[in-house]
Amino acid sequence: MKFAAIAVASALALAACAGTEAEAAELGATGISIGAELDNRYNVDQEQMTTTLTPSAGYNIAGFGLSAEMDFVLYDNEFTLNNDELPTLDFGAEYGMTLGGLNATVYGETGYDLEAEDMQDVEVGVSFKF
Repeated sequence: MKFAAIAVASALALAACAGTEAEAAELGATGISIGAELDNRYNVDQEQMTTTLTPSAGYNIAGFGLSAEMDFVLYDNEFTLNNDELPTLDFGAEYGMTLGGLNATVYGETGYDLEAEDMQDVEVGVSFKF
């Protein structure tokens, strides 16, 4: 059984490497973008397959980027489409700048849990790329 699981995981990894990377589509010159990510993973140790669809929307204006996305679990060892619980809607905002010669991004993130009808923690920070 483990051999079959490793064969499936290897086939998925090869298929992912053979594909091309896609970005969100921008709608004209509006600054609005839409896209989605489909993540397929197989945990070899637990013999568990999971497929998650993450649709997203974004808006960029004057260096600020706003985003919204949510995860839909389509498959979790059986077809599910989030039957058990509602997803969480994630929101983010970021602004890119240069600080001390390094590329930096100032950001804020939060989410809204549709199941619990409750706002998640708000996180703010600065990330540097070098």
